[in-house]
Amino acid sequence: MTATDDTDLTAQDTYFDRVEALSEATTRLSFEPYRDIDWDAPDNVLDKDDPRWELDPATDPLAATEWYAEQSVQKRIDMGRWITANTLKATIQFEQMLIRGVVHSAGALPNGSPVFRYLMHELVDEANHIMMFQEFINRTGEDVPGMRRGSRIIGPILGFIGGYASIFHFIGVLCGEQPLHYQQTLQHRGAANVPPLLNKVTYIHLAEEARHITFADDYLAERMHGLGRFRRATYAIAFPFYLRWLIGESMGPPRNFAREFGVPRRVFKTAYWRSPESRRMMAEGAADVRRIADDLGLRTVWSRWLWRAFGVEGRVPRYRGEPERDHTVNPSVGNRLAVWGRLAAVAITAIVALGVAPDGVKIIACAAAGAGVWATYHAVRARRGGVVGNQPFEWPRLLVWVAVCVAMIPAGGLIGLAMVVCMIWALAEFMPTM
Repeated sequence: MTATDDTDLTAQDTYFDRVEALSEATTRLSFEPYRDIDWDAPDNVLDKDDPRWELDPATDPLAATEWYAEQSVQKRIDMGRWITANTLKATIQFEQMLIRGVVHSAGALPNGSPVFRYLMHELVDEANHIMMFQEFINRTGEDVPGMRRGSRIIGPILGFIGGYASIFHFIGVLCGEQPLHYQQTLQHRGAANVPPLLNKVTYIHLAEEARHITFADDYLAERMHGLGRFRRATYAIAFPFYLRWLIGESMGPPRNFAREFGVPRRVFKTAYWRSPESRRMMAEGAADVRRIADDLGLRTVWSRWLWRAFGVEGRVPRYRGEPERDHTVNPSVGNRLAVWGRLAAVAITAIVALGVAPDGVKIIACAAAGAGVWATYHAVRARRGGVVGNQPFEWPRLLVWVAVCVAMIPAGGLIGLAMVVCMIWALAEFMPTM
């Protein structure tokens, strides 16, 4: 027993030594955006017509589509500037979530803990990043929303809860910071030709986020010691969920973008995330998180099906930021899983209708007719043009939906209503205009 206690104590001392080293590194070298960046220098002026705003196919899946290549130069510039500003806005919102959780976590630490000092350093860094990114966004002149509305609502709540569930919180920290770190590393490797000011702000962010990622990695490794199977299984499931959500928020624009620039819904769905190239980008953005999950023993044989289902499975790099050397597209089952899942829902409701209701065949026929009405409406809308990604609210669309559902209730009851909803849901996979 004594030997075990001594081993644990030594491991904890090593962890504290690493935390203290990170604090000292922060003290020796840190950045202050309004001191270290000359915002008004001629090279740092952001020109709205600068062709370097155009998206690069290596870092944004929309740029790899034929539709984007067919647009005018000015429209490609405008879209690139909007997405760049929105990515930084989403990063601000994520770091505000991080700050909420870190403040609560630090408040529960005992006196004398070296972790407290490091967390305070990290809060200062994140506050500087928020000011730096917001200054950049203001200078682009773009009024961008950042994350999707649902994430903007639930994000602060998750940040607050994360202060009391610190392991979940730092899993979220890794899943949010690593994909963005990967994307900005590509930018600095010359994969994208961008305005100089953007390179300067992302350079500062990369330098300081490397310390934050290192701490989160060490923190999770320290906290995983001695955990039971149930808790480890819970954290193993949390990794791919957090990762898929936060990659979608940082690398995929919200519906406002598709409406503002008239992106066809088919193109929007393909770019985020159905094309082989876009799935490869998502998988590569998750590579460093896979390495950490492997090191922690949280990417197990039984949990990898979740990673594959969410499209974040792939190679495991040998070290952080290792570039992809093989550009072949890894097969992903994420899209096929969605299709088969929706078709399975239709089949299950059909089986229930046949097994429970005496007129099950009639219910199935009525549901198919209702789904056909819905599909016909959208096919006509697509033929007439004007359908873009994530259509805004439309009264005709709502009326068709209500009419189909109301007509289904007397014909098939609740079973019929569930069936027509599942059928429409499945059709949406084959009719991107929906």
